[in-house]
Amino acid sequence: MKRTLPILLTTLLTLFVLISGATIVTVTQQDNTFSPKDIEVKVGDTVRWVWTSGAHTTTSAEIPAGAAAWDSPLTTNVQQFDYVVTVEGTYNYVCTPHIDLGMVGTITATTQLGIGENALANSVKIYPNPARENAVMTLISEKPGQGILSMYDLLGNKVNKSDVLIKQGTNNINLLLETLRPGVYFIELKYNNEAAIVRRLVKSN
Repeated sequence: MKRTLPILLTTLLTLFVLISGATIVTVTQQDNTFSPKDIEVKVGDTVRWVWTSGAHTTTSAEIPAGAAAWDSPLTTNVQQFDYVVTVEGTYNYVCTPHIDLGMVGTITATTQLGIGENALANSVKIYPNPARENAVMTLISEKPGQGILSMYDLLGNKVNKSDVLIKQGTNNINLLLETLRPGVYFIELKYNNEAAIVRRLVKSN
């Protein structure tokens, strides 16, 4: 059962990545280094550390405000660790036993726009964020259309789905959060058969 749970979590995270249009960026532990040492990702992407030998960790050091810290072994028993990037900014991380040997890495995360650099993707915002009971997704569309709004938790489980009618101009879509547990969620909007726009939402206590 102990080995089944990590496999299940990895499968669910991979499912979420495929659904949201995000990608997996792999960092390999090689001796006392991370390879590549510095990577660039989009918000919503997954960073995957892969063990090859020895006893190491991947441990967050300095991360953006609102991002989740992590501390995972990379050993013969834990050969892979996945981290979903949820906040834009710079993430510095280390191998705790080998930090003095320069075993450090950096993740630079930029906003995931989903539908390229178009006006719709740039206009999508969620407020308030964090939110307790209700939040609003706002977007400005140049043309009307039909959209599908889905909400996922960090494990890739779909917790809500609804059809939304997008009108030309400013749209305000209510997000009901009362039934959700506190935590981090991803809001996905598919609009007029385009790729998904993904935004992060924090449900507070």
